Amino acid sequence: TARPSPVRRPRRGRPRGRGLRPRARPGVRRGAGMGRRRSRAQAAPKPKPKLDTMFDCLFCQTGKAVEVKMVRLEQIGFLKCRVCGVSFQSRISYLSEAVDVYSDWVDETEEANFRKDEGVPDVKAAMNASKA
Repeated sequence: TARPSPVRRPRRGRPRGRGLRPRARPGVRRGAGMGRRRSRAQAAPKPKPKLDTMFDCLFCQTGKAVEVKMVRLEQIGFLKCRVCGVSFQSRISYLSEAVDVYSDWVDETEEANFRKDEGVPDVKAAMNASKA
């Protein structure tokens, strides 16, 4: 009751060997149709560069000691040095970043120094002197 071995039939169609496959052309996708170019995949969006929230202090010259906090609901930016304790507040908009509050502080201190050099009385100092 031995079974006869199955008869192998020759394959029909093109040969399926690895070396006999036609080489893929760059820019053409298989199955895209004759003469069509391959469609490019959508490029992934690049991550936005992170802006600093720690800056150098103008008064004590300590690096990365000034921290900026933004309270967007109240539209106020707070700036405070961890070493010398100097602080500053500025109004912000929905477009403002921490560096904008820091640059407002730099501009304000330069303006105060310029007024002091010119001999123009400081408005805030004059108001504090009149109260005393």
